[in-house]
Amino acid sequence: MDDVSKCWRILPKVSRSFALCIKVLPKPLNEQMMLSYLIYRIIDTVEDSGAPLGTKRALFDEFLSVLRPAEMDAEKALACKERLCGKIDCTYEKELMENADAVVRAYYAQPKAVRAYILKRGRTMAKGMYDFQKRRIETFADQNNYSYYVAGVIGYLFTDLLHYNGIITDALRRKLRKYARQFGLALQKVNILRDIAHDLGENRRYWPQRLIAKYHLSYESLCLRENREAAMKVLQAQVENARAYLESAMKYVLLLPKKALRVRMFCLIPLFMAIESYVKCAQSDIFDPEQKVKITREQVQDIVAKSGLWGTSNERLVAWFSKSMAKVASGSGFEREYALVFSGKAV
Repeated sequence: MDDVSKCWRILPKVSRSFALCIKVLPKPLNEQMMLSYLIYRIIDTVEDSGAPLGTKRALFDEFLSVLRPAEMDAEKALACKERLCGKIDCTYEKELMENADAVVRAYYAQPKAVRAYILKRGRTMAKGMYDFQKRRIETFADQNNYSYYVAGVIGYLFTDLLHYNGIITDALRRKLRKYARQFGLALQKVNILRDIAHDLGENRRYWPQRLIAKYHLSYESLCLRENREAAMKVLQAQVENARAYLESAMKYVLLLPKKALRVRMFCLIPLFMAIESYVKCAQSDIFDPEQKVKITREQVQDIVAKSGLWGTSNERLVAWFSKSMAKVASGSGFEREYALVFSGKAV
């Protein structure tokens, strides 16, 4: 099996949802985004591991150094893979880590400009993740910065690759960059919402500590049953914060060329999956570790179908978005507000 085929086989094992989205993209953009995702997932796996901070820093540096030269150093790539596998604890990412050298070989088969885009954002991601290993998320601004390093950089990468592949013009690239960061942040903020109970069990703390303290809670007491009333107030603040980013993500999609249906579908599928999860978070007891927030297979199929049917119509997309977001409306004028923001024209 060649390296690219091996990478495609690994992709759904580390993310079924992104595997679904990436396969929708036209060639060669689909392969470029697939390899980007796997490279960034290796970086993310290092961050999530229980390795000492110094080990993480060394592995970030070594992996990025493998991606930097004009030509691949096969021995260096193999040595890096062996260190990743030997020093990092992982579960479902195990096969990815064991095939890190194949990912690197497939990366080096890409054009030089594509590699430069991937490496640039990978550097930013690794540096930001390392910095947040050393400090806490105290405020929403901290959460935004962390989410940028984890996911916002991918919004910029995707925009750059759209331009490289001739799908968008220089002028549209400049417009899209206004919302590219927020698109990634929107998806990450919903993940942070949805996974609170699981993350706390793994000692991962992504909610602003000052917000939690405002309601006289701590990370240790947030999920206790007797604190549910106060915890729900913290949840409401998180929900309200995430809403603006979902709105900006929708603006990003509406700016994409209508004729580029597959590109729009790539964005619409994860966005509306995030929106459905967002709605469930707002309506569920997400602090109960036994109640995992997860959308159904039928919901995913419906999102994929609607993305294909309505993807070229801004008017239909605005109506779909407004109806979905209205499920967590806090005021009677919510749908009217979104109808004004998303008039169906370029935003």
